[in-house]
Amino acid sequence: MELVNIYESENHETCSQYDKIGLNRDGDTYADKDRKLSYTEERARNQRGLSIGNKCVVLSTVCFSLMCIFLVAAIVVLHIKLMAEREVQATHMLQSSSRDQREKDLLQNSFNSLTQKKLELETRVKDLTAEKTQLQSNFSSLSQNKLELETRVKDLTAEKTQLQSSFSSLSQNKLELETRVKDLSAEKTQLQSSFSSLSQMKLELETRVKDLTAEKTQLQSSFSSVSQKKLELETRVKDLTAEKDQLQSSFSSVSQTKLELETRVKDLTAEKTQLQSSFSSVSQKKLELETRVKDLTAEKTQLQSSFSSLSQKKLELETRVKDLTAEKTQLQSDFRVKKLELEHRVTSLSEELKKEASKRDVLFISTEKKSWSESRQYCMERGADLIIIKSEEKQRNIFSLVKERVWIGLSDIENEGIMKWVDNSPLNQGFWLKGEPNDQGGTEDCIELMPSNPVLNNWNDLPCSEKREFICEK
Repeated sequence: MELVNIYESENHETCSQYDKIGLNRDGDTYADKDRKLSYTEERARNQRGLSIGNKCVVLSTVCFSLMCIFLVAAIVVLHIKLMAEREVQATHMLQSSSRDQREKDLLQNSFNSLTQKKLELETRVKDLTAEKTQLQSNFSSLSQNKLELETRVKDLTAEKTQLQSSFSSLSQNKLELETRVKDLSAEKTQLQSSFSSLSQMKLELETRVKDLTAEKTQLQSSFSSVSQKKLELETRVKDLTAEKDQLQSSFSSVSQTKLELETRVKDLTAEKTQLQSSFSSVSQKKLELETRVKDLTAEKTQLQSSFSSLSQKKLELETRVKDLTAEKTQLQSDFRVKKLELEHRVTSLSEELKKEASKRDVLFISTEKKSWSESRQYCMERGADLIIIKSEEKQRNIFSLVKERVWIGLSDIENEGIMKWVDNSPLNQGFWLKGEPNDQGGTEDCIELMPSNPVLNNWNDLPCSEKREFICEK
C-alpha cells in the first residue's frame, strides 16, 4: 500500500510538471508569435512536450497495474484468511455438535427411564383401582346385609312393642284386680295370694322388659356405629375417586410434557435448558406419583381393616339377632302361659269386677298430641281430667304404661312457683328430673312425664303450648 502511494505521488508530480510545461508551452507559443519565432523551434518544443506527456501516461498505466496487482494480492490474502477462519469455526461447530449429541443421548436415556417408570406406576394405579372396585363391591354387599339386619331388627322391635302393649294390658287388668280384691272376703285372701304371684310375675316381666330395652339400646348404638363407619367408607371412596382423577390428570400432564419434549428435541442448543427443566418436572411428578401410590396403599390397608371390622360387626349383629329371636320365642311362650292364667283368673273374678265397675279408676292414654290446656279440655269433655300422681307406686305404674312424653295434671299457671294438681290440691311429693323445675325463659308452667329418664326422676316443666300426648283419669 505504501508503494502504491509512492507511485501515485510520483505520477501526480509528473503530471503536474507536464501540465506546467504545456501551459508554459502555450504561453510561450502565444508570446513568440509576437516575437516571430521560427517554425523549427516551435516544432521541437511541441515534440518535447509530447514525449513528456507520453511518459506521464506510461507511468500512470504502470501505477494503475501495480495497484490492481496489490489489490488482487490483498483479496487473495483475505480469502485465505477467511477460509482459515471458516475451517476453525467448522471445527468448533463439529465439536459443539458432538457435545450436544452426547447431552441429547443422555437426556434421551433419562427420558426413556422415566417413561418406563411412568408405565410401571400406571400399572400399579390400575391394580389399585381394581382392588378399590373389589372393596366397593364388598362394601355394597355389607350394606345390603346391614339393610337386611335393620329390617330384621325393626320387625323384632315391632314384635317387642306388641308384646309390651299386651303386657301393658295385662298390667292394667292386674291393677283392676288389685282394686277389686280389697272388697272380697274368703275369695279376697285367695285373690290376694294370686295377686302376689302375679305381682312377682309382673316384676319378672318388668325386669325382662328392662333387659330387652337395654339390649335394644345396645343394638341402636351398634347400628349407629355401623352407620358412622359406612359414612366414613363412603367419604374414603370419594377421596379415592378424587385421587384417581388427579392421577389421570397428572398422567395427561406427563403425556403432554412428553410430546413437548419430542417436539423441542430438534432444537438442541436453544431447547437444552427447557429439556432439563422438563426433566426436573417429570422427576417431581414421578415423586408425587410414588407418594400417591404409597397413600393409596395405606388407604387400601385401612379399607381392608374397616372391611374386617364391618364383617366382625355383621357377625355380632347376626348373633344378636339370633339371641333376640330366641328370647322373643321364649317371651311369647311365657306370655301365652301367663295370659292363660290371667284369663282364668279374670273369668273367675268377672262377676266381682262387674259389681265394682262403678267404683274403679279408668285411665286413658292418648295417641294424639295436644297442648296442656287442649289435653285437659279433651279429658273434661269425657268426664275425666289429667292424671294426678301422689304416690311412688302410682308413679311406677304410670311409668310402666307410657313410652312417649305425656302431660300430667300438674302446673303453676295460677301462681308462679306454686305447683297445684288439677283438683287444686298442692304438690307434696314430686319426681323431678335433675335441675327441674327451672321455668326456663319464664314460660314453663306445665309439667310433663319423660319415660326416657329414671322412673323416680322424670318430671320436667315445659311451656303449656307445646304438643304432647296425655293421660286422662276418671
